[in-house]
Amino acid sequence: MDRQQVIGLFEGCFEFLLLLDDDERVLHCRTFSGDGFGKKDSQFSGKKLEEVFPESVAEEFSTVLENCRKGMKGKFFFEPSGETSAMVLLRSTTTRTEEGNLHVFFGDMLGVPEHVSPWENLERAKELACIYSVAEWIEESASVTEFFEKLPSFLVKGMHYPDAARVFSRFQNQTFGDEPTVDKYISTDIVYDDQHKGEIRIWYDDDNLDFLPDEQKMLNEIARMLNIALERKELRDNIKLKEEEEAEYARKMEQLQKEIEKRSSELDQQENKLETVNNYLERVNRDWAESKIRLESMFKAIPDRVAIIDRDRNVVMTNRDDVEPGDKCYKTFFDHERPCQDCRLARVLREKTPIRIEIRDDDGEYFEVQAIPIFNSEHEVEGIVEFYKNITLEKTYEQQLQQADKLASLGQLVSGIGHEINNPNQFIRGNIKIVKQAFDDMLPIVDAEFEKNPDLKIARLKYPFFREHIMTLIDDMEHGSIRIKGIVEGLKRFARRDEGQLIDTVDINTLIHATKRLVHNQVHKNADIELELADDVPEFTGNAQKIEQVLVNLVINASQAMPDDRRGKIEVTSRTEGKDIVIEVKDNGKGMSERTLKRIFDPFYTTRRARGGTGLGLPIAYRIVEEHNGSLSVSSKVGVGTTFTIRIPVTANKEAVNNDE
Repeated sequence: MDRQQVIGLFEGCFEFLLLLDDDERVLHCRTFSGDGFGKKDSQFSGKKLEEVFPESVAEEFSTVLENCRKGMKGKFFFEPSGETSAMVLLRSTTTRTEEGNLHVFFGDMLGVPEHVSPWENLERAKELACIYSVAEWIEESASVTEFFEKLPSFLVKGMHYPDAARVFSRFQNQTFGDEPTVDKYISTDIVYDDQHKGEIRIWYDDDNLDFLPDEQKMLNEIARMLNIALERKELRDNIKLKEEEEAEYARKMEQLQKEIEKRSSELDQQENKLETVNNYLERVNRDWAESKIRLESMFKAIPDRVAIIDRDRNVVMTNRDDVEPGDKCYKTFFDHERPCQDCRLARVLREKTPIRIEIRDDDGEYFEVQAIPIFNSEHEVEGIVEFYKNITLEKTYEQQLQQADKLASLGQLVSGIGHEINNPNQFIRGNIKIVKQAFDDMLPIVDAEFEKNPDLKIARLKYPFFREHIMTLIDDMEHGSIRIKGIVEGLKRFARRDEGQLIDTVDINTLIHATKRLVHNQVHKNADIELELADDVPEFTGNAQKIEQVLVNLVINASQAMPDDRRGKIEVTSRTEGKDIVIEVKDNGKGMSERTLKRIFDPFYTTRRARGGTGLGLPIAYRIVEEHNGSLSVSSKVGVGTTFTIRIPVTANKEAVNNDE
């Protein structure tokens, strides 16, 4: 921006305007002579400060100008000569232009009464100090809200009775302070863009105190400054934007310089690394250029990861294209900032023998690592060769086989345990019926006895209480026994050998109830299961055991997704949509990220591997639903919850069975 543009920006905004260059010569001046407001003082152009103003005034300008050169902003009161008796609050700033630095002094008139008494002069000084403080605060406050919040602390200091003064203000839809309940106060309006935007009120909390006439003038002057400030907001924003752009440019240049220095340092480090590699290759592979080529070819052909590492943990050679020689091994392979706790190099340096261990990286993958020492001519270990074999799949299969073996053993036990539980439960069910019939016969007799003996107690309970609750207790016992029978039957059915045929007549609501009984003990600790099942859901032909397996998996997964700080809720619903049966399992747990959602049905993908997860539950469930010509979909949002939706077409399954027949 050139000087004329800066002058144009300030020209129409302030009553008093003075622009100086670095030699303290006047470039532009307005309203500093006695010719009247709004007129350009062209006779001052090109003159130095001491040629335009008295010595004391010129020295004050020079002092403020020196602060501007140091990057500070100055403010001071200036009393212009002329017919108008006034006080001007001048503010100063420095801006850079294409022609050089430009020092700007700008301000507006503050009315100053002529002939005042010492007491009035003291009060006026307080008011001027108040106006000066508010003017400073208008410039310094970061927002309108911040300005009005701190405004009372400035206004009360300008009042004759500052301790008793109270301030209330309203700007647009915001209020600041308590609205006065008294009728005696002074106020002023805030007008911007020809619209009433708010007001400021000042009152004393003592009705016996009166206001001075100049206090209303002071408030009006503050409102005038505030109105002007609001009108100039757009200009200030433009200037601020320009300053911010310049600051951003300077910041980017500084950042670029730092980046250049950083890159230069990295290049130096890279040169050092390359020098390390070259020295090593010259020392170990001297006169073996052809062997080096063969070795590199062999490295590239090895499917597993191989790396040569020196004593300082620098990677000397590897068969991975994305690894630069000279990088630290713990940073390259494991993204650690310090050597691994089970560092193979340290162990080989101590033992001087090959070692073979299994490790697990931060991504949950398992590796079998074999570290072989490299000896020099003095039989000292100067490095190692490491072979990394990914055994994650083998580990997963091993864990899955162990889990399958446990489930097989559990299936063998369920039948016997169910038999052992059903025998005594059968006695309980039969005896409860007899006890219930006995009480039906006995209670009328006991009722008659109670009429004769009002103090009658049974089982140390007063008879009315006993009579009211005994049949409920017997019914609860009967329901509990029936529930035991249902749980045992569900376990036996879930554990029986599955032939894999889709020949069962499946009632989905019955399977959902059975699933709730099966998982109750595991789920009720951290979640409640709520069922909302439609009555008109038709039966379909399929494999009941497999569908139940899908439901059990989804409900248990939902319970494991609950946060630790609150109890969760799992909703299972069933309904019919057209020719499809729709089952939804919805929870309000932690939810899943987009990355997890994309891989949720991939075999062996799990977020709970540390807690025994195999990553096969959902892929198997997906496959089972596909076997029934259906679909399994999922929607989830982090922090909200997850919904799994099963759709099974009734018609398609019936047609498949008919075709098989």
